[in-house]
Amino acid sequence: MKVLIYQIGLLAIILATVELTQAMDSKELEEKAKKIGAECVKESGISGDESNLIMADDLEKIDEKKFTDKMKCYMLCFYKKLGIVNADGKPNVAPLIAFMEERYDHNKAKVKPAITKCGSIKDANQCEQVFKFERCIAQAIEG
Repeated sequence: MKVLIYQIGLLAIILATVELTQAMDSKELEEKAKKIGAECVKESGISGDESNLIMADDLEKIDEKKFTDKMKCYMLCFYKKLGIVNADGKPNVAPLIAFMEERYDHNKAKVKPAITKCGSIKDANQCEQVFKFERCIAQAIEG
């Protein structure tokens, strides 16, 4: 019985994640990102200016020293709430690809190779791992 309950719960999580990323156009994704961003500002304790710096989506151009631990944890919060990483900080591959292809719609061909390259990044600190992954993705796609 426990196995059945676990399987039903796992299926519900998978379906919710797939639904989240498949049915979103750019405007919906932007609106969802703003809502999640506001939630993660509260959870992480970063300022509005720090959130704006992250959400400007130019991470490949920003000095790594400007990122505080709280900002890195904001990014982890954002990824988790969007469903592109799980509770352990590991990527949910299909939703991650869908999100990145929508985000980098002008460079879709670079998304999968970037995820392959950057997916091997590991760090004991989940916030640091997501930060390093995000920087790697931004540099691989945007240069």
